[in-house]
Amino acid sequence: MSLTKASLKNIKGGTHEFQFNPESYSLSKQSDWQANQKDHVYDLPVMKWKGGSAMKLEFTAFFDTYEADSDVRDKTRPLEELTLVDSEEHEPPKLTFNWDGPLKILGGTEVQWVLVSFNTTYKMFNASGVPVRAEMKLSLSEYATEQQLKDRSRLQSPDHEKAHRVQPGDTLQSIAFHHYEDPALWRPIAEANRIEDPRDLRPGAVLRVPRIR
Repeated sequence: MSLTKASLKNIKGGTHEFQFNPESYSLSKQSDWQANQKDHVYDLPVMKWKGGSAMKLEFTAFFDTYEADSDVRDKTRPLEELTLVDSEEHEPPKLTFNWDGPLKILGGTEVQWVLVSFNTTYKMFNASGVPVRAEMKLSLSEYATEQQLKDRSRLQSPDHEKAHRVQPGDTLQSIAFHHYEDPALWRPIAEANRIEDPRDLRPGAVLRVPRIR
């Protein structure tokens, strides 16, 4: 049975397999909680959540061309180039980390990543000074579009005001169902945005979704 190779896959096409699988990888994420220092009269400060940060994926990849006596940079350079701007997208490519399938995180969500940094160390050279062994420390950051974040969001509570970007096909009833789980509660949204004709919704417009009790 052949060993499954880990790889970084460009979502627009192209796969970069690692010569050797990483020995380990790490995932990290921070949640921004801030203490309210105003009127601090309790044993602990009142904590308020300010938002989350992108998840980080970090691992080390190894490359060795000593036996072939070839330049190991031919293997490391394609990975380094994943930090460069794509000529069609006008920004670096979006990636998936694959090892027996795409890496998934909490809730089974398949993650897209961007390569935010690399550190390549050349550790062995042939008689001509050509590097034949390298170690690459790679750091990737989770990526998602606004629509993907909205689709992933579990925030459906009606007691917090939110914003909603109108999508093609949206109606006030569908927006009310999405945020309040009740399509009949479309009138507070119409009133908050001074909408006189419920059928006149422009895709791309951002609507206030007021809190309701």
